Amino acid sequence: MLVPKEKEIKKRRLQMNLSQRQLSIKCGLPDNAICRIEMGAFGSIYPIRAKAIAAVLQCKLSDVFDEE
Repeated sequence: MLVPKEKEIKKRRLQMNLSQRQLSIKCGLPDNAICRIEMGAFGSIYPIRAKAIAAVLQCKLSDVFDEE
């Protein structure tokens, strides 16, 4: 499991001019997933989901997630 860097995810999402919903959809996640991640509702998430987020944000996994 990986721990999201909420502020970094939000910063990169805003730099790409994506709404939370748009990023969720591009990652193949439920509509409110990014909102919940940025709010800190998840202590950790599955690596496959984290990889999808990093890919859409065009960054390394370690830029937006820490290993648990």
